[in-house]
Amino acid sequence: MSSSSMLRLLRLVEQDHIHITDASRVEKILSDLVAAGKQKLRVISDFDQTLSRYAFNGVRCQMSHDVIAQSSLMSEPTRAKVKKVVDYYYPKEISLTIPLSEKVQLMVDFWTQIHDIFLASDLNQRDISSTIRGSSPPLREGCDAFMSTLHRHDVPLLVFSAGLGDVIQEMFSKYNMVYPNCRVVSNFMKFDGAGKLVGFHDPLIHIFNKNKSVLPDESYFTNQRERTNVILLGDSPGDLQMADGVPNVENVLKIGYLNAHLERLDTFTELYDIVLVQDETMDVVNSILKKILDSQT
Repeated sequence: MSSSSMLRLLRLVEQDHIHITDASRVEKILSDLVAAGKQKLRVISDFDQTLSRYAFNGVRCQMSHDVIAQSSLMSEPTRAKVKKVVDYYYPKEISLTIPLSEKVQLMVDFWTQIHDIFLASDLNQRDISSTIRGSSPPLREGCDAFMSTLHRHDVPLLVFSAGLGDVIQEMFSKYNMVYPNCRVVSNFMKFDGAGKLVGFHDPLIHIFNKNKSVLPDESYFTNQRERTNVILLGDSPGDLQMADGVPNVENVLKIGYLNAHLERLDTFTELYDIVLVQDETMDVVNSILKKILDSQT
């Protein structure tokens, strides 16, 4: 089967929400991934608005920090304080004109201020866990199949997030998606013996340092040297560095979710191999995985 036939089979052409600038490049990468099979494959994904939904029934969904920041655990003045911080920094995060060198410090300031607000709010682990279980953002349609398929075929999944790891892990538990092949690298809360939130584990992870420099154990990549093909899933330019550190990389298929701010489409299509515009499903990713995994069954 030709690679162009493969693109048609995977329904990656003639769909208005799927944008591929360099079709020949994508065809070549897909062919290589299918030929190499699951033994050489690994998947690296962002969480917020990548595995989780951006919107559901027309309503904007929470991100992992929002689950706590917008909850009843916070007073109204505290929620207003969080909103003020977000309203100031988020436009800078997605700005197309601010240089990356400036954005890095801005994001450190952004997350540090949010975490400081959490620390000043007298939060405890029991209430946090209960809140997460009761009001976590929905995952994209097909995320359960995505996670279970990778587990069934023993393909490692690294969930690399600048959000809250405690929320992510609790969500996976809530939806029965805790699998040994999945590792979460994110910002995790630190509690004292009485369960009070007293800090966050280092290093601070923000959107522009999601790379090997913040991995708690660099052997995560080096112990899987044979897995030199990567499917990378993200929703921002900063997510593209998540595969930095994978040794002897042969192929990286970069799939980007453009959830909003459609004026950034040209930027996304320059950076990602496949761009999915306002797609709240995992359909494209799952069809690609099925083709790779079925190639050796």
